[in-house]
Amino acid sequence: MVRTGARAKALQSLMVRAGFRAMATTPPAPRLRALPVPARNQVVELFEILGGRTPMPPLRPGAWDLAFDAGVVVELDEELHFNRYRAKVLQTSWASDLPWHRVYLAHCRDREQECLAAGKWGKRWTNPSCEAVFGPPGAPGDLVGTGSPRWKQRALYDAVKDVAGLHSPNLRLCRLSIWDRVGDTSLGAALAGAVINLRDFSDFVGRRTILAASPPR
Repeated sequence: MVRTGARAKALQSLMVRAGFRAMATTPPAPRLRALPVPARNQVVELFEILGGRTPMPPLRPGAWDLAFDAGVVVELDEELHFNRYRAKVLQTSWASDLPWHRVYLAHCRDREQECLAAGKWGKRWTNPSCEAVFGPPGAPGDLVGTGSPRWKQRALYDAVKDVAGLHSPNLRLCRLSIWDRVGDTSLGAALAGAVINLRDFSDFVGRRTILAASPPR
């Protein structure tokens, strides 16, 4: 069962215990109009890769999950974020600049069954607004044909945040997954109360954080 709110709250607490100071206000969610032209072009490419119908509508990814001093914004990726659509956008040339690139591709390959278990029904599989952009869905759980419009939207919105993180002069994006391992402990287990070494966790966060805006390609 996906427990997004509880896990985000637990991650906030873990980050603070590891020495990160929460920002008083979260930076605004990324919007296409605020991105430089090369970044906008990358988003258009992603939209096409996922089979989006033109013209591309305004894209409105949600707010950053967590925000800390020094411009660190953290996204927590749970069961619904790892599947073949996420893998598609991670296979673009620019995505190799992401610190989580290789590990996330492996998660997409190895954890799609968990994504199906959590998201092959109801609004987690499709909804009218996603169908307007990505077309009609396949049967629930069937990824062979048209698949899941909602999963495609989630993959696109995750990638928009990745693009924004690579091009932002002010924000330093960090992505963490419940499937990640810090020492002998999975992050998912740590968020459920398992013991985790705080120094190792802090170092792990540093390795997963984009340190500076990459030059446009």
